[in-house]
Amino acid sequence: MRRRLLVLAFAQLLVVQSEAVAQTDTVSHSGHDGLPGLAWIEPLGIAVSTALDPEIREWAHRQQSHSLDHLARLANRLGTARTLVPAMALTYGAAALTGRESLANGTLKTAAAYIASDLVESALKPVIGRERPHVSGNSHRFHPFTSNGDWHSLPSAHVAHIASIAEAISLQAKSTPVTLLCDGLVSLVAWDRVYEDQHWTSDVAVTLALTNAVSRATIHWLESRKSH
Repeated sequence: MRRRLLVLAFAQLLVVQSEAVAQTDTVSHSGHDGLPGLAWIEPLGIAVSTALDPEIREWAHRQQSHSLDHLARLANRLGTARTLVPAMALTYGAAALTGRESLANGTLKTAAAYIASDLVESALKPVIGRERPHVSGNSHRFHPFTSNGDWHSLPSAHVAHIASIAEAISLQAKSTPVTLLCDGLVSLVAWDRVYEDQHWTSDVAVTLALTNAVSRATIHWLESRKSH
């Protein structure tokens, strides 16, 4: 069991590292968008997490404690619109009032990435119809095209929300410390969704890959329009 968990953790770490490398390459080489040689890392992380969904869920249940419950409640808020939307609004307002145009523009781009990712996530949930783990504990149950929230496990809205903002900030900041901080917040929310038995680990892995792609594409599109 521990070896399987270590394999999964290593695979997900590789996904995070590949994202950081891709961001650096985008800045340094205008003719390239990431490293094609590392394209296999995200599918590997998704495949490994899918294979270990039941084991990870069982392990998460054994880690339940009052202190982790408190941490989970805090992490949960980081993936909600009622926390993130006001935060972006306040940031934009403060930047506009203090004349920090670059921060204001960057916040608008981040908000656009958030909206695009949220639209994709919201549209896919009912179409895919994957059952949440707390319902029956069966990771292979699907009910496409349903409005029942018990079948809206994939993608994760919490992860999509925080990941879209983190990816947008990392792309624009071009700072390793900022990227590491963003990755840490995303990891915390991702852990919370599995810990609270709301999502399978593979839900989190797929959501991260999908949201990073949508957020990155949105930022690149906005920047290309500005440059033209």
